[in-house]
Amino acid sequence: MSYPNEFLGNFRPVYLGILKAKGVMPERAKLELIDEEPEGAAVFEQIGVLDVLLQLENDLNFLTIYTGRPAYFQEFTETMYEKNGLIVRVFPKKRLKLQRAGEGEEFLFDFEWQGTCYEGQICRGRHYIPIHKRPWETAENLDIRVPIGYNTVIVKRLQKKREKPRRDRFEEAFYGS
Repeated sequence: MSYPNEFLGNFRPVYLGILKAKGVMPERAKLELIDEEPEGAAVFEQIGVLDVLLQLENDLNFLTIYTGRPAYFQEFTETMYEKNGLIVRVFPKKRLKLQRAGEGEEFLFDFEWQGTCYEGQICRGRHYIPIHKRPWETAENLDIRVPIGYNTVIVKRLQKKREKPRRDRFEEAFYGS
């Protein structure tokens, strides 16, 4: 079963919230991405993989894409190299089964609609996040409940701290402290 994900339109704060919840600095995170199917269930989803990557382009220092359509990402990979100097690695999905977790904090975002979760990819140092295979929910106070592997992380929404209104010296004298 697959679920549309309403949080993809403004994904950057969610991504940064996931990193914060896991205690990982954005410059240390290694993002790996499993591309969605070329056609099929994603017909009604307005936000695709490429749209999410464009939101995150300034926060990425390491990116690997597992896909069955490498030509689709060619322009994006060239642009990332020209703008940020980032070499995006693009591999076929078959290679994912051979891949093991490396060093550092890896985040594997699964954008596939069909099939089962890649739970074999869950290991120490790698966080598996299914985008469409498990529902993301709005938690209390507009926070987001994100399934990560077997666990759930609550991503806090960005909050602006409200400062206490300051009084000038005349108001302090009149109202007291």
